[in-house]
Formats: sequence, C-alpha cells, structure tokens
Amino acid sequence: MSKKLILSITLLLTFMATAIAQEGSRESEGNEKKNNFSKKFFLAISTSTYTDIIISPLKYYYGPTGTFDPITSEPEYGEIPYQTKEFNIFSMGIEPRFNLKDFNENFSLSISAPISIGIGSSYSAAADELVVKGTEGFGSIQIPLLLKLNLGNGSTYTTQKDFGFSAGAGFEMNKVGIISSSSSANSYNKAFVLPCISTGFTFMRGNSPMEINIKYSFGKLQSQDTDAHGKALLNNLNLPYTRDTRGKSIKLSFVYLMNY
Repeated sequence: MSKKLILSITLLLTFMATAIAQEGSRESEGNEKKNNFSKKFFLAISTSTYTDIIISPLKYYYGPTGTFDPITSEPEYGEIPYQTKEFNIFSMGIEPRFNLKDFNENFSLSISAPISIGIGSSYSAAADELVVKGTEGFGSIQIPLLLKLNLGNGSTYTTQKDFGFSAGAGFEMNKVGIISSSSSANSYNKAFVLPCISTGFTFMRGNSPMEINIKYSFGKLQSQDTDAHGKALLNNLNLPYTRDTRGKSIKLSFVYLMNY
C-alpha cells in the first residue's frame, strides 16, 4: 500500500472522528438545554366559581342619545358613557410559568401567563342602561402577564417545603361580552389593559401542590356626570351628582400544578 493511500485513509478517518465528536457534542448540548428548560418550566390549570368579576373602564362615544329635538324632531347626538360589567359563573384557565432565576431550592423569580376563559353574562356596569350603557353579551377572556416571586412549596422542583407563597405584578388584557346580540354594541366594546397584582398560598393536595390565588386589576379613578342620554346625571332626588368608577377585575382561583 502506497504512502499516499495510507495518508489519505488516515486523514479521512481523522475527519470522520472529528465530525462524529462534534455531532455528539451538539446533541449533548441540545439535551442539556432541553433538561434545563424542563427544570424551570411549570404548567398548571385553574378554576374559579362565582368569584370572577370584570368591569371595563368608562368610555365615551359620540352617537345618538335616544332623544329628539322638541322643535325640529331631529335625533339628538352627544357623548354617551359606556361601561360593561361581566359576572362569570365559572372560569377555567391554563397557566404556563417559567422560572427566570432559582435563587435556591425554596425561592424563585418567574414569569407567568394565567390565561382564562369565563362563562357568564355582561351588562351595564351600573345595572341601569339610563345611567351608563353596557354591552349585553356572554363570555370573557383574560390574558395576564405577571412577574412573580415564589417561596416554598411550588417554587422549584427540588423544594421540600409543605407550604408556599407567591406574589406577582404585571398587566392584564381583558375582553368581556365576547358573544353579543347587538352588532352596534361590539364597536363600543373594546379589549382593555389594566395593571394587576396577585398573591397565592400553596399547599400539598395529594401528590401535587395546589394554590389558592387572588388576582386584582385596577385602572385609574374616573368621574361620570352625564347619563346615557347625554343629560346631567341625576340622583333619586333629581339632583345632579357625579358617579366615580374605575375599570377593575377580581378573581379567586384554585390553581393545580400539573407537571410537578
């Protein structure tokens, strides 16, 4: 066998060994990244019964007031207040969570998105269409994005604590009255975003953690001094008054960790 052939075979074998080693290294790195992700990713489902209330911010839209000019008999137009309240009988959601930092086995910082769909009805936030108009509809959706501190049970996969606590803050997108019987109402029923906070207490239920969580979102305080006909807002004594309100939501949920 010539020296050139031996040298060629040697170089070929060296190249193949290097390629196999590099491929094995890449596969090992990929598996390591996958394992690191699974150690920090949590998935839970949540339920809420009769404890999910959403109120949209007060908005004004220019349109017909429902009254007519006494002289010309032409319909009158003005700034009409709209605010909708949704009361959900039942809500169900899914909460993906990723630990951004595990400080130790009992303390972590995470980002989570407890998305939920509500089953209930929507109507005027004042329960009176003469005070403020609202969208009569059915169903809601909430999409929060929260930065959370987790302590004790449920904070990491390696914690040995029996109880835990979480506190978070962020923003939440809401849409109420998703299914509406009035097409005109949909043009006034927009999704809205509010800052929100949450806190939860975690304990073991069987072999997995369960959290009792309270979430509250709130908007700025608003004042309303005209009614749904564009006239001065009057109380039961026919005296002008100002109605103070804000967009907000409150929910009590039971959160069940699935992949613990």
